[in-house]
Amino acid sequence: MRFIILVISLISTAAIAKDFSGLYKQLDPSVVIIYSDSKAIRAAAGQQELVTLTSSSLGTGTLINNEGLILTAAHVVNSADEITVDVKNRGKFKAKVLSTYQGADIALVKLLTTKEDFKAVTVADSDQTDIGEEVFVIGTPYGLGHTLTVGHLSGKRTHTGLGNRELEFLQTDAAINQGNSGGPLFNSKGELIGVVSYIETQSGGNEGLGFAASSNMVKRILIDQPLIWFGMEFSVLSSGMAAAFNLPQDSGLLVEKVAKQSFADQVGIKGGVVEATIQNQTIVIGGDVILAIGPITITGEESNYERIVQYLNSLKGGERIPFKLLRKGAVIEMSAEKPNKRIKLI
Repeated sequence: MRFIILVISLISTAAIAKDFSGLYKQLDPSVVIIYSDSKAIRAAAGQQELVTLTSSSLGTGTLINNEGLILTAAHVVNSADEITVDVKNRGKFKAKVLSTYQGADIALVKLLTTKEDFKAVTVADSDQTDIGEEVFVIGTPYGLGHTLTVGHLSGKRTHTGLGNRELEFLQTDAAINQGNSGGPLFNSKGELIGVVSYIETQSGGNEGLGFAASSNMVKRILIDQPLIWFGMEFSVLSSGMAAAFNLPQDSGLLVEKVAKQSFADQVGIKGGVVEATIQNQTIVIGGDVILAIGPITITGEESNYERIVQYLNSLKGGERIPFKLLRKGAVIEMSAEKPNKRIKLI
C-alpha cells in the first residue's frame, strides 16, 4: 500500500511540473542576441592628438512584430554607434534604435531590412499574471546564447520615476545573469510579460532577485507614444559646476558622448573628449552644454525633465525642435525635425 501511495505521489508531482520544452522551441526563434559597439573620441594622456576608444557589449532582445521590431533594455543600446542583431537561423542584421526610456531601462530597436517574415511573440497584459505563477526567461547569460531558466513571478514593484511617472517592474526568481539584459520574461502561455532589466546581487551573480519592466509599462511608454532616442550620455551640472563652466544660468546638461545616427547627432550636438575629475565625479569635458530645449530652460530639477518630455510629446513629427547650446564659450542655437514614429505590433 505504501508503495502504491508513493507511485501516485510521484505521478501527481510529475503532472504538476510544467514541461517548457515545447514553448522553448516555439519562442526561441523570436529571441535575438544584440551586439552593441560604441566609439569614444578622447585626448591621449599628455598629448595633443585624439584617439578613438572602442567598447562592446552584449544583450538580448525579443522580436515583437514580423517586420523586425525588437524590445530590449536601454542600457544595451542607448549609447551604441553600431548595433548588430543575431536572429536565430536567419543570420545577422544591422539595426537602429527607434526609442529609449532610460528611467525604465527599455528600448525599441528596428532591424535594417525589408524582410517582413520574422517570427514574433505576443505582448501580453502583464496585469493578468499573478504572483506565484510560473514564468521563464530566454537569454544570453555570460554569452551563452538561447539559455532557458524557469522560476515564479515573485512580486510586482511600483515606484515613481522622474516627473512622477509610475514605473512597474516584475520580480522573479528565475535565474538572470549578465547578458540576459533586455531579454523576454514569459508567462506560462509563452506570452511576453516583461523585459529583463537588472538583478539585485551582492555576489555579482544571480541570487533569485531579478527584475523586468512590465509589458504594460513598455506599451504605455514606448509603443503608445514612443519617445525620441537622443543617444546622449550627459551629466547635469549643479549651480557650482555651472559657475565653473561659465554658464549664463544655474544649470545645464554637459554632453559627454553622442551616438551616431541618434537625434542628438542629427541636431549636431557634440560630445566631450577629455576625462576630468571634479568634486570627486569623473566626467568628460570639452563637449556642448545644453542650456535649453525648445522654450524650456534646463534647471536640473526633476520637474524640468517632465516638462521637456511633455513639450516633445506635444510636437508633431516633422516639426523642428530648437536647442540652445554653449559651445567653446559661445551660445549657439541649432535645431532638427522631430522624427516620425508609427509603431505597430502586428
